[in-house]
Amino acid sequence: MGGRPEAGGAGRPMVVLGDSVAEGWHDPDPTGGWIGWAGRLARHLDFPRDRLRNLAEPGATIEHVVRGQLPQARDLHPRLVMLGCGMNDALNGFEVADVAVRLAEVFGWARETGAVAIAIPVPRPPFLERSPMSQFRRKRVVQRIADFNAELDRVSRASGMTFPTRESVSKVSDPSMWSADGIHLNVAGHSYVAEVVAHIARDLLKEPTV
Repeated sequence: MGGRPEAGGAGRPMVVLGDSVAEGWHDPDPTGGWIGWAGRLARHLDFPRDRLRNLAEPGATIEHVVRGQLPQARDLHPRLVMLGCGMNDALNGFEVADVAVRLAEVFGWARETGAVAIAIPVPRPPFLERSPMSQFRRKRVVQRIADFNAELDRVSRASGMTFPTRESVSKVSDPSMWSADGIHLNVAGHSYVAEVVAHIARDLLKEPTV
């Protein structure tokens, strides 16, 4: 494990915003609930359990994150903010301009509070190949995933934050990283994402905070 994130941010929590994958589905915690990549990342970075606030919820889009989760996070003064959403947006459709505004609100808040913010790239889940959806719709969803990732990249960089490329988590494309439903990561997938992001987050957390 790396150095403790308290350096420059003593006692400040890690906050997770997003959907069911960010919540940790299919990576059960023996004590109840889910561990997920967020819980595993917290362990890698030495955030105690009581300083992990996972506000993610099933079905969340970026609009749900901003309207329902962000208000709960505003007064937490986090050291690290993790954003994991976009698949529900891709499946349901969205306007790029609307996504840009909402992402800017999330990253802008993180910057103002002096937090490090990292967004997880939206993967292409095996579900898309197994689903009986039409070829036309499948192509639309794949394009939306690309569009959402492009906005994550653009807005995070404009806000001075970090967005790992899809290539940085390339092993997520392996079906062995996914649960039987093809849309949620399994234990191996959550563990892999946590390890990759931990390498990125450690260096960022060493930087001075606001």
